[in-house]
Parts: sequence; structure tokens; C-alpha cells
Amino acid sequence: MTTSSKPRLLTGDRPTGRLHLGHYVGSLSNRVRLQHQYESFFIIADLHTLTTKPEPQFIKEVPTFIRETVLDYLAVGIDPNVSTIFVQSAVPETFQLNLLFEMLVTVPRLERMPTLKDMARDANMDSMPFGLLGYPVLQAVDILLPRAQAVPVGRDNQSHVELAREMARRFNNLYGDVFPEPEPIIGDVPLLVGTDGQSKMSKSLNNAIYLSDDAETVKQKVMNMYTDPKRLRATDPGTVEGNPVFIYHDAFNPSYAEVDDLKERYRQGKVGDVEVKEKLARAINNFLEPIREKRAYFLAHPMIPRDVLANGIRRMQAEAKATMELVREKTGLSYSLDLFADELDIFGNES
Repeated sequence: MTTSSKPRLLTGDRPTGRLHLGHYVGSLSNRVRLQHQYESFFIIADLHTLTTKPEPQFIKEVPTFIRETVLDYLAVGIDPNVSTIFVQSAVPETFQLNLLFEMLVTVPRLERMPTLKDMARDANMDSMPFGLLGYPVLQAVDILLPRAQAVPVGRDNQSHVELAREMARRFNNLYGDVFPEPEPIIGDVPLLVGTDGQSKMSKSLNNAIYLSDDAETVKQKVMNMYTDPKRLRATDPGTVEGNPVFIYHDAFNPSYAEVDDLKERYRQGKVGDVEVKEKLARAINNFLEPIREKRAYFLAHPMIPRDVLANGIRRMQAEAKATMELVREKTGLSYSLDLFADELDIFGNES
């Protein structure tokens, strides 16, 4: 276990599929920057997938998506020399701390979490399982087990960090100081709309451009993108604001002059969707090419990502063990480790 003078950060993803441009805009680019300012832990939260997808066919996919997530992390620039990448279920202390934290929060408090009903609805659940109700508790465990002090989060998930702060306060007041109260790092980056014009890019909606997509796949997806539905001909004046094609141009086309020219001509009905989309496809592919090259390198050298994950798991296991030693000491639960040890004879010494 190493120490660092930097404050500690935790964030991550559920391994439910490959990562896409929405992930990059919403979180990955920020993580690449923050990893040099914080001692960063990136969790691949496989246990969280069980809250909405506990069926065997989904569990069978998890190892593949863990692998894909590690490859995407490394390809976008997560540096394992300064960051720790680990798998949630590989840390046994996660289960131990989760059980204890479940005793420190009430059902009405969890029922007030604004995101849970949305998650249940998106998963087509008629009623909420106990595991989904406890999703925020397990998130608090994820944050507090490495004793993270900062959590990058969107405004819609800020309530989850607040619960983690409450759990830290509740534990510290009841047993003694162990956990810091983590601060949210609020991201102001808007969600990237899907290629179909839906509210956000999503794996489940099949409207995503993945970081691992090849150039031809990207071009096909861009050429099929939703644009201004009121514009029937290239000579019709079009709407730029809220138009997914131009949202993507703003996000991924580094030529501001080209984007401004396209917008002006689009508003005047002097450019067709084909030209706008072809230039967007070129811009996105130029953006993705270095990521593809890095991904191809790690695919050709599979021992590197395997060792990165193995080392990250060992690092987190050491941190988790140290945290749980403190937790047992403060709570008095250390008796469970020494129940039959020579130094603790709870039945009395008959010798």
C-alpha cells in the first residue's frame, strides 16, 4: 500500500457495455485531467450491474465488458502509473462494509433518492428490489472504502455523494473517526445527445458512437444521424440550436472556422445535410484515431491490461483491508477475527 500527499478521488463505471463518446464528454476526459491532481481510484462496479440485471445471461457478459472497460480506460489516457483501476467484486471488504452501512440508514431515507425510481423504470421493473433500494448504500461503500475525499459526479447524481457524506458522519459520530466526508466535483458538461436525437447517448437505446468503433462504422452512424426534422430540402433554412449534428461538431470538430461556416450556411439553406455529416464523420474519426491506435496496441499486448487490472486490484485490496481494520477496531467487531485465538477465550480459561 502506497501513500500520497494528494487528496484521494474515486469514480468509475458499471461494466454493461463498451464506452462511447457520451462517456468521454461526460466523464472520461475529466478523469484524464483529474488523475494528475488527485490520487485516483477508478472502479469497475460489476456488483452494481446486479441491481438491474441479475439474470444469468447478463452476468455471463460482465467479464467481457470488464475487459472492454479496461481497454477503453487505457486507450483514452488513464495512466496506471498514477491511477488505480480495479474491479468492485474482487474486494471482499466491499461486502463487509456494505452490511454494516445498511444498519446505519433508514428505508425512508433511501426512498427519497431521486434516481432510484428512474433506474427501476429504465430497467422495466414493476417494483423495486431490495438491492436496487440499497444501490446508494453500496455506492457509499465504493467511495468510503478507499476513504476518498472527492467524487466527480453530474448534478443528477449529486444526491448519491450526499448520502455517502451522511454515512461517513453517521459512522464517525457513532464509533469514532475513520471516514472523510467526500466532496462532489460537479461537472457542468451537458449530456451528449444520442445519434437519434434522444436526450442522451445510451448503450440501451442503440444510439451511441463507441470509442472502439472503426472509421466506416462511425461514418455510417453519422450519416444516419437525426437532424432538423422540419428541413425537407437542402435549400430550406435549418435550425442549428439543438441539432445533434451541430452539437457533435461543437464537441469534436477542432476547426471553429469550419463549424461556423457550416452553421451560417445551414441557417441560410446553402448547405445540405450530406456535407455537414461528412465533415462531422471526418472530425469524429480524426478524434478517435489515436484512441483506436492505443486500443489496438493493448489488444496486441494483452498482458499489459491484464497486469494493470491485477495490480489495481491488489492495490485496492490493501487499501480496503486497512480501512476494515480501522472499522473493526472502532466498532468493536474485531472480536470476530479473534474469536478462537489464544488471546481471547470467551468461554473462560479452564487450564
